[in-house]
Amino acid sequence: MLQGKPVWALAAAALLAIVFGCAAPMGGPREDASAGIDPKAADALKRMCDVLAGAKSFAFEANVRMDERLESGQLAQFTRTSRIVAVRPDRLYVKTNAGEMRWSAWYGGSTLVMLDENKNAYAEEPVQGTIVDMLDQMATEYNLVMPMVDLLVDKVYDSLTANVRSAAYLGLHLVGDRKCHHLLFRQQNIDWQIWIDAGDVPLPRKLTITYKLESDQPQFVAVLDGWDLAPKISSDTFKFTPPADAKKVSMFDLLGRKRGGKP
Repeated sequence: MLQGKPVWALAAAALLAIVFGCAAPMGGPREDASAGIDPKAADALKRMCDVLAGAKSFAFEANVRMDERLESGQLAQFTRTSRIVAVRPDRLYVKTNAGEMRWSAWYGGSTLVMLDENKNAYAEEPVQGTIVDMLDQMATEYNLVMPMVDLLVDKVYDSLTANVRSAAYLGLHLVGDRKCHHLLFRQQNIDWQIWIDAGDVPLPRKLTITYKLESDQPQFVAVLDGWDLAPKISSDTFKFTPPADAKKVSMFDLLGRKRGGKP
């Protein structure tokens, strides 16, 4: 699970946040925490990860709430919704509605295109490789990263647990009308919880992240719904057609970045 300081205010958070807000990149030393992990929590997470890792394609929706610190120092809660369609290893489509901000992204294996619908401006980034390669490049070049990017990688379980210090199984609790396994994890910078469907297909239904080293401990909450592990996807899903009068700009300009990948 990604860890680090929340930077919700970045304009790009409205986009590649597949479900997801911004955080610091994945990495750092792996924690040796086997003694602090409840086997029941590990088993529930592993079964979910096996389903996700085995899916050749999938689609889902995310309804996200996140805390953002304003210039006044107060926390305000903002929301957004995202629709994500992915085909492994190298196809991804994301559409995000964050109130006044609307973003879309297309990746088809060689080029990432991002569209700011409000400004009617788009940018293209050459990328050769998988979805993960693309996400790594965007993190390196533009400081654009996400919690829950872990759900897109091949080794989902290893990615989610790389920095976990402890894990607890909290029982069966409801997300909407779905009974779910409720798990709690601790890392150095964050505490996170996940609710996994207790039915026949153990899919993630809710995720919360608490940035506990921040003085006011802001939170990220995502409810995941509309899962489809065999979506009907047209050949045009991952192709971008510029809207009428759309302006092509640099990726730095679209994301509001300075050279060197700094916001």
